[in-house]
Amino acid sequence: MISPCTGCSAPCCRDYLITITSFDVQRILDNSKLKVEDFAELAPAKLLNLNDELVLECYEDGLRYDYVLALKSHPCTFLDEKNKCTIHSFAPYICRTYPYNSAKRLIGRARCNFFQKAAFAVSGVEISSTEYSEQISAYIELVREWNKRHGKKEECLDFLIKNSR
Repeated sequence: MISPCTGCSAPCCRDYLITITSFDVQRILDNSKLKVEDFAELAPAKLLNLNDELVLECYEDGLRYDYVLALKSHPCTFLDEKNKCTIHSFAPYICRTYPYNSAKRLIGRARCNFFQKAAFAVSGVEISSTEYSEQISAYIELVREWNKRHGKKEECLDFLIKNSR
């Protein structure tokens, strides 16, 4: 079956800050020769409607700064010259389930055109929402554990990756 993403110019991958989990990072590390700093970063959490349970609290000089784990994007570092994902088979779950949300509903504001949304409605996505929900729940627990530490930004990624194995 042809992917609904065929022919897409990848506006979601070019324009969005793509938030991920440490489990996504670990999967990319396991399936590539990349280092974490090649593709992931802690981005300032300045988003509306952000899930507070995914916000990483980092402290510097007694001040709290909020971050989210994200792909280096705008555009996504994994897009090729034809706007196709080079890691789709092991890409972050958020990418592999888009344009669906965790409640298995098509996101109304998804950047897909009408025909692509219709194709997704018929074909669905490649991974189960249960698998994605379980990963998000595990990641939320890791974030809670990190936030209790009141650690520094420089230590955060190492903590997440070490505890995602």
